[in-house]
Amino acid sequence: MTPETTSALETIGRTAPADTPVDQRPGVPSGSATEARPAPPATGAAVVATRSEPGDPGRRRRPVRVIEVLGRMDRAGVELRAVNLLRRLDPEEFRLEFAVTSGAAGSLDAEIRDLGSEVYYCRTDWRFGWRFLRLLREVRPDVVHSAVATFSGVVLTLARLGGVRRRVAYFVSSADRHGDSLRGRVQRAFGRLLLDRFATDLIAVSEAAMRGLWREEWRIDPRCRVIYNGVELEPPGVAIAARRRAEDLAEDDYEHVTLVHIARPDPLKNRARAIEILAALRARSVHARLRIVGRQDDAETARLTVLADRLGVAEHVEFTGEVREISRLLVASSLLLVTSLHEGMPTVVLEALAVGTPVLSADLPGVVEIARLLPGVATLPLATSDAVWADTADMLTAVPPTIDQRREAMRLLRRSPFTMDTWQRDMTAVWS
Repeated sequence: MTPETTSALETIGRTAPADTPVDQRPGVPSGSATEARPAPPATGAAVVATRSEPGDPGRRRRPVRVIEVLGRMDRAGVELRAVNLLRRLDPEEFRLEFAVTSGAAGSLDAEIRDLGSEVYYCRTDWRFGWRFLRLLREVRPDVVHSAVATFSGVVLTLARLGGVRRRVAYFVSSADRHGDSLRGRVQRAFGRLLLDRFATDLIAVSEAAMRGLWREEWRIDPRCRVIYNGVELEPPGVAIAARRRAEDLAEDDYEHVTLVHIARPDPLKNRARAIEILAALRARSVHARLRIVGRQDDAETARLTVLADRLGVAEHVEFTGEVREISRLLVASSLLLVTSLHEGMPTVVLEALAVGTPVLSADLPGVVEIARLLPGVATLPLATSDAVWADTADMLTAVPPTIDQRREAMRLLRRSPFTMDTWQRDMTAVWS
């Protein structure tokens, strides 16, 4: 069990000292129970005081207040989806706020506050329990929605002690970070024990995530439900239209095959494999280049640069950092590469399919679930050689999709369960 988990559990049942200050800065190693700035009220929220009681029709019901617990609010799948939901929610029905267990500021924090919400910094050190219980007393949420793998067991135990009635565990990956060591198995088992006792709802982005983080026989548990990730339909449509204008103006570069790898800096995302596949593809005289998209970590970028230089492809690898308009990036790419070791259901795969860009992915169970419902996905085991990956990439990019094919791809996604409208409807139904 990690020191953070142990110390957090030691605080369960305790109350924070009365004189514990509230620090407004992220990542400050103080004894604050909640390290955050006071949030301005969301539009429409200030006019409602309390939830209406039965037989009291004259009093308006206040919004359902939800605290979503995540690691850090950076531009990644689950975080971007949460912020997208924040934009769509009626503030008279729901108020969504965030608590981050890293205690660190993220690239989405300012946008979240501009939308009238707040990010609370609750670092998982030995004071985590005090901080989180203090946050619950101050915010008084109706729902705690925790997406931090099996550590959600600790979070939801604290939520139960804090009097929160709806406690949702949200599984977004098919594996946690504990590994298969004895210590890791004990941590995982203990987290699941707490979830079994204190979670009111167990939601997963895919069947694979539910099996990986909960249990194989999940279907017999009435609390369990799979809610597939959803994507917005407007950005793909705009991107496809812009692509058509580029083709009409002969602005496209068909001489190069553009591979794109979109992920955060994390060993589980396996960015290095994308560079190795690029090298194998160029060895076949394919004029290919690779764009590595997402937040950069200096140490990881340095390692990847050394690898690209050693393989002789350094000048064909571009580190683009975070990109806001993912659909435009994908529609201008020849192929999306997914080389992750684990995923729940990568939203970027859905975003690529929405604009008709083919996907070559590791045979992750969540991606296989997508491929059962939508065309355009090819999968290979990670153990397969780079040569086979390169041959498959060459085949998938031999004939670029036409505009009509891209439009048909978007129509197929619209008729699938992978839309943002469906995801919002199902998720808010859980909170309600």
